[in-house]
Amino acid sequence: MHNWAEHGKLHLKLIDHIKVLLLLVIVFFCLFEYVLQFQSNTFKEFENVVLQTQRTLVIFLAIWCGCFLLLTYSLNDLPLLGLLLIAVAVYFIDFAICWRDLDAIVFLAGVTMGKGTNFLLKMEGGKQKSGNFIVGLVVLLFFSSWWHLDMAGTYHGPRWMGLWNNPNVYGMFMGLGLLIAIALLAQRQKEEFRMKKLLPVTLLVSAGMMVVCLVFSYSRGAWLGTAVGLLYLAKAHGKFNCKHILPGIFVVTTIVALFWNVTPDNAPWFLKRLDLSRPSAQHRVSAWRGALQMMWDYPLGVGWNQAVGTYEKKYSPPEGGAAAITTNDYLMLGTQLGLPALLCFIAYIYLKFKAKAADSLQVACRAGALVLLVAFWFDGGLFNLPTAVVFWILLELGSASPRSLAPTKV
Repeated sequence: MHNWAEHGKLHLKLIDHIKVLLLLVIVFFCLFEYVLQFQSNTFKEFENVVLQTQRTLVIFLAIWCGCFLLLTYSLNDLPLLGLLLIAVAVYFIDFAICWRDLDAIVFLAGVTMGKGTNFLLKMEGGKQKSGNFIVGLVVLLFFSSWWHLDMAGTYHGPRWMGLWNNPNVYGMFMGLGLLIAIALLAQRQKEEFRMKKLLPVTLLVSAGMMVVCLVFSYSRGAWLGTAVGLLYLAKAHGKFNCKHILPGIFVVTTIVALFWNVTPDNAPWFLKRLDLSRPSAQHRVSAWRGALQMMWDYPLGVGWNQAVGTYEKKYSPPEGGAAAITTNDYLMLGTQLGLPALLCFIAYIYLKFKAKAADSLQVACRAGALVLLVAFWFDGGLFNLPTAVVFWILLELGSASPRSLAPTKV
């Protein structure tokens, strides 16, 4: 009888490891979809298939997302349900216009992955599975930081981009990976989150490498998101003091004042990033004003894939600056899907962060999600598959039901 019990435990543990590995494989393909397309025509052809069958895919994703919502349902999910209903309705109403755009599919895929991951990892022994998954995510980001695509000649200049085509995306991932590693290291001495001896060393090396990568991404949105995430971690561990913020505000204000409109075009790249008067920053500010006016004129939204065109035609953006509106996901939601959708999204985020984190793992996930939430205001990512999938997963795991969580031994 004892042997049968031991055999059953080993069988369940194997199933748990398979679940975590399967989820990590899916996240791997989502994370590195750009480099996979860059290296293989097979993935390019797959994207064409998605374009041709996207209406069916949207229905498929909506059904799966609905199933996961039912299986993990709580009253806090009502804003998300409203947001999803609006997103799907607008998609089918404007299908003739938006069928070439993948924003709706990426958005639904991200939410589905988040809810599905939460469902698969929140069962009995959920904390151990979630811990293994999060550590696996950090390891993926750590190894991705060692390689960089040859993107010489692009407008990004010398900025590090890793395995993505945008240094801002790279910066976001390095920032959230850094914070998760710090959060896990901060809890390694506590009984609720024990680690094997080798794991703290791995996390420490990962954190050190990702600090360097974050700096050389020159992503200001990722820098700010990481700073906000660090403040959240400090507050979660009782180390937060408002006096710590004032020196940072003073330093940032001084840098902005000193470098405003003083860097010529031949100045070093890192100096240009400190000059917020340059077009990369000012086009964003103009887009914010235009988006707010657009939401006033179209409170129910202009439809998927219509924000850039409407902004360019009716709101006089700076020359070559119409695409800057896509760098702010909050305003993109408001302009494309309307104010009700934006309010639903904000309400859902608020409810997710309102409840106190039940354990250190939730703190780590929330810190990572917070990096993306801040960066989404400046650089976008909610409609970009790698960042969207990771964001929704971290958001859901950061609020998983504590009733199913058991002591973890990673």
